[in-house]
Amino acid sequence: MGHATYEWLYVGVVIALLTWVGADAWNTEHRLEAVPPQAQTIKAIGQQWFWTFEHANGTQEVGQLHVKAGVPYRFETVSKDVIHSFNIPDFTILMDAVPGRVNTVWNVFDQPGEYLIQCREYCGLLHYNMRAKVLVEPATAKGFDYTPTSETSAVGGAGPAAPSGGTTSSASPTAASGPTLSIPQGASVQGNPSYQPATLSVKAGDTVQVQNKDQSPHTVTSGKTLEDPNKGKDFDTSIISPSASAKISTASLKPGEHPFHCDLHPYMTGTLKVQ
Repeated sequence: MGHATYEWLYVGVVIALLTWVGADAWNTEHRLEAVPPQAQTIKAIGQQWFWTFEHANGTQEVGQLHVKAGVPYRFETVSKDVIHSFNIPDFTILMDAVPGRVNTVWNVFDQPGEYLIQCREYCGLLHYNMRAKVLVEPATAKGFDYTPTSETSAVGGAGPAAPSGGTTSSASPTAASGPTLSIPQGASVQGNPSYQPATLSVKAGDTVQVQNKDQSPHTVTSGKTLEDPNKGKDFDTSIISPSASAKISTASLKPGEHPFHCDLHPYMTGTLKVQ
């Protein structure tokens, strides 16, 4: 057998090995990407600078996501503005959220607990604050049909306990029975008016009626900034959905100025002046 014959034999063996490895890799990737037919679909919507989640039954959550252990979930990731990246590090989930495009990824959460959701694509000055959490309920939990409330919808952490100022919220605006604080249309765009009025004067004991007239969810949270160590201690409406309302009790607030901001859009600031 000549030297050339051995060379062709080696070439044939290499081609066969590469074909086998390539086919096996393709099959493995196909199995990993194939979404189970019984998977529940959740839409993960990225927006500067928070996450919104829409369940198949119409339930929406902002800043946190409730799922059940052992159930396959198919995530449809989208963006309302710039490119974001949906990442749950503990479960190696990573998928870009691109405007005008739907990207999918699926997962089965096998361990109950609370895990971080973050954006892994630089999406603006407040990129570092674009965090949420996923709450994995035990597979044995009965009657799992989560419907979020304002007290449990929070960005980057557990839903706030009832603050000392006392706040409540409702799904639709109610007739104002006290001083009114409005979140105007376009407030989520930096540079636009954030709250109207920017400084609201009230009397101790008044109940402030907060109305969100914008198309984005917002909060009214006491404290100058997100980093304020006393953030949310005086009052915190938690998430107020578009066209929804909330109330802030001033009964326990001391006279003076109480700065506040939006937890979702920290550049939105205002002042509550208690007389």
